[in-house]
Amino acid sequence: MNKDLTAYARYRDLAIRQIEAIPVAIPMLRPIKWARGEIGAIDNVIVVVTLSEGTQGIADAPPRPTIYGETQKSLVTIITDHFGKALAGINAFDLGSVWSAFDAIAWNPTAKAALDMALYDAQAKALGVSCAQLLGGAVKPLPVNWRLRLGTIEEMLAEAEQMMDRHGFRALKVKCGVDRKKDIEVLRALRKLVGDDAEIAIDCNQGYSAQGLLEAAPDFEELNIALIEEPIPARDGAGKRFAAERMRVPISGDDSCMTPDDVLHELKLGGIRSVVIKCARTGYTQSRQILALAKAYYTPVHNGTQADMQIGSAAAAHFACTYQTPHAHEFSSFLDAKDHVADRDLVIKDGMLIVPEGPGIGLDLDPEKLAKYRLDK
Repeated sequence: MNKDLTAYARYRDLAIRQIEAIPVAIPMLRPIKWARGEIGAIDNVIVVVTLSEGTQGIADAPPRPTIYGETQKSLVTIITDHFGKALAGINAFDLGSVWSAFDAIAWNPTAKAALDMALYDAQAKALGVSCAQLLGGAVKPLPVNWRLRLGTIEEMLAEAEQMMDRHGFRALKVKCGVDRKKDIEVLRALRKLVGDDAEIAIDCNQGYSAQGLLEAAPDFEELNIALIEEPIPARDGAGKRFAAERMRVPISGDDSCMTPDDVLHELKLGGIRSVVIKCARTGYTQSRQILALAKAYYTPVHNGTQADMQIGSAAAAHFACTYQTPHAHEFSSFLDAKDHVADRDLVIKDGMLIVPEGPGIGLDLDPEKLAKYRLDK
């Protein structure tokens, strides 16, 4: 057998040997707040997939009970007691069988997404390539925004100025949706601070009504807001289309676009002109499906975040390296953490995330930090 066929035989027979779900607790510098909730600590679950020849892939599953109904304990249970057993022995490259096992159990989106990305990470590491390469892209720096947390106008402006000076951000995302009058005041002050060239997007977390959105739309248009993410209730499709047809600022789908089926429905409806992809809930497999749907409807996408930390941000960034977008990505939440369990830091310089080189997502676990922050030992 020649050398190429020997290598092929090695990878052909790779199988999933073991799956671990490790709960961690990492302190934050300050809470992340939005219109419908708050994150005060990083209580994620680290997923480790080990292949038959020892290669390990990693991912980070963030529990968001107010959004997906998953908790740290439920993630550990579903991954360990159900998916871990169902996936044992499956060929590491047989994603069809993997997702058939996922489809046998309803919902649990971040559990499935983390397993999917950990498996891709393991595949890429076994092959000696980056996840970006495995997915059809190339590792490159990516423009990212900073998400301003809710606060007083003075606090929000001070935070924007600090983060732009420290990391060179030229794009900002503003949490809105609680007080429309204050939202407009903040955005006016922010536009004056950052100038005309900076990208400002807003995330209303479904806080407005369709009528309220239309009343605020002239101000948003005047301030050159790039995107309005989920401004009204996610299932108010008629209201979303009614508003979209009467304003220039594009509505971006997030909570209404959790699955490929959701995205197809929203694109057909015509209320959104941008789609947020969150790999933390759709993994790489479903994120690729969403990307294909958006391209078929000539609709731009960008990568969002579930307040992803280093591992989740690096994994999502490798996916974002596979497509072009006019908007900044949301890979900066890890700056809110006091520490992490990865073996290297992520860097944002001049408003660009320096995506770690491969193999895989370019990160592995730091054994000492994992031992310090894990909750199960």
